[in-house]
Amino acid sequence: MNQDLRRKLILSLVGALLLYIVLVLWSDIRQVQSALQAFPWQWFPLVVALALTNYGVRMLRWHWWLGLVGVKISRWDSGRVFGLGSLMMMTPGKVGELLKAYMVKNITGDPISRTAPIIVAERVIDGIAMLILAGVGLIAFPEPRAQSVAVLLLAAFAAGIVIIQIRPLALRLLAIAHRIPLVNRFSDQLYTLYDSSYTLFRPGPLLWALALGVLAWGASGLAFGVTLVGFGAELSWQTFFMAVFIFNISTVIGAVVALPGGLGGFEGSAVFWVVRLFGLSAATATAAALVIRFCTLWLSVGIGFVSFLLWHELLAGAETAHPKAVVRSKR
Repeated sequence: MNQDLRRKLILSLVGALLLYIVLVLWSDIRQVQSALQAFPWQWFPLVVALALTNYGVRMLRWHWWLGLVGVKISRWDSGRVFGLGSLMMMTPGKVGELLKAYMVKNITGDPISRTAPIIVAERVIDGIAMLILAGVGLIAFPEPRAQSVAVLLLAAFAAGIVIIQIRPLALRLLAIAHRIPLVNRFSDQLYTLYDSSYTLFRPGPLLWALALGVLAWGASGLAFGVTLVGFGAELSWQTFFMAVFIFNISTVIGAVVALPGGLGGFEGSAVFWVVRLFGLSAATATAAALVIRFCTLWLSVGIGFVSFLLWHELLAGAETAHPKAVVRSKR
């Protein structure tokens, strides 16, 4: 792993530790500790299992997407890449996840421009899935401003997908790009990027990918519901609907903040909504946020760290990776 990436990961982890210390102190460390001690820890395996369902579904979708764009890779190798990529979510804006495309290139020789759209598709599809899940909660607990933002984001995603599907227009724009100085040097790569995006966002694959995204992030929302019940929320369907809403809207907010792993954005939003919708104390809400983040974000980062220890060779040469190294694909 190159020095710059290692430095960013270390800074992200240190920043996360400081953030959680501030969050706990702000909520009263003794009350947070008391809430954690009262939590029924025999439920913890269920929370972890639901969180791992999210991870497993997204890993299977990743392998399916690779096949869609023509990458021939075993489930074992695509799983290794996905596992190591989990560590990269701790880079600002998750830009380090683009190294998954580089790792696939190291294994199969396929150009980065063929697989990079999958990483973009992950962000787009997951964003839409989370907004859909959050929208269910918004219907039950209307917040006009939040609804407006959700509608605007969904409209922007839909517009982008429609434009991708208008193939003659897209190809004409790419032909124009081929004649523009500086841009023309990357026109072949732009074509490959578009070709993969077009494949990924066709109606059939799009709907399947979106369904898997709803399943994955819905499972994480249910994990948060179990966590909240453990901290004193009422055991009811309404509690789980609200939990799905809170988890997904907080994850979207964390993504917009663009800090590593959505740090700060998720925690602040989750604590706010738990206090507002469930009437729990700030300390209890903080404890619930800490538990669900351990089972989702930090469990995933842990899988990524173990994957790095086992298969760090997949990143061989990453420190010298450069856009010029992207292999040109034939039209």
